Formats: sequence, structure tokens, C-alpha cells
Amino acid sequence: MKRDGIVKQCIVYYSKTGNTESVAKKFKDFDLLQIKANSDDPNIQNPTLTVIPEIKGYEYVVFATPVHGFQISKVMKTYLETITDYKDAIIDLYITHFFPFAWMGGNSSLNQMKKIIESKGGKVRNMTSVNWKNRKKDQTIQRMIEEYHA
Repeated sequence: MKRDGIVKQCIVYYSKTGNTESVAKKFKDFDLLQIKANSDDPNIQNPTLTVIPEIKGYEYVVFATPVHGFQISKVMKTYLETITDYKDAIIDLYITHFFPFAWMGGNSSLNQMKKIIESKGGKVRNMTSVNWKNRKKDQTIQRMIEEYHA
């Protein structure tokens, strides 16, 4: 579905501290769809979602979340598990984290997201880990945006 000849695209994100959201806002011409839950406590195993963005009709979707406890945030996990069909969209992923290395939760979070999406027929094209402590964080974000817009 195109809007005035432009691919209809969105970023579906969960952001507890605002870091993941601040990256989402750097993407131009994307609809920003925020997931919300009744609690931001990362220890709640099955959070109740209060805002569940609809992705039907989007040709390109970026899913974004922080890492919590070395894994995907439970809010994003719950959201991804509620979507029944990912077949119609190009899908990219990014996560934000404070760990010094991506292997300390970033890579496994991206792989967890990819596994859920692929189990429901979707295909993930790109995955990016944004390390909030890394001095090259801004370059990573810029490179990701350029790559994801391609």
C-alpha cells in the first residue's frame, strides 16, 4: 500500500527510558507507533499491553526495543507474540542497550525477535544493536538509518 507513491512505513517501538524512542524519531517519513503496557517493570513476566499498534497495511516495519536483563523486553516479546501474520511487510529490527558488548544481551535479543517473527511467516532483513555507552553510537545510528532507508 502506497501513500502518494511512497511506501507506507512505520517503527513499532517500546521505550522505557526514552532512548529507543529517541532513535525512532530520527527516522524520517515513518509513522511512529508506540507499544504501551500497564507497567514498565521489567520483572513482570506477562505484561498487559494497553496500546497495541496495528501493522496491517504497512509495507515496511521496523521493530525497536531496549534490552532488559540480557534479553528482549517482555513488553516487546508480548507484542510480537500477539501479531498473527508478518508475511506482507519488509521487517528490520534494532535494539538499544547499555552493555559494553552486543553479545551481552544485544545479539540474543535481536535473535529472539527474529525467531518470533519468522515463526509467524515473516522475514527479517536487517538487525542492529545500538550500544548507548559506545562513543560511536551516533555513527551506528546514522549508518542504520541509511541502511534501513535503502
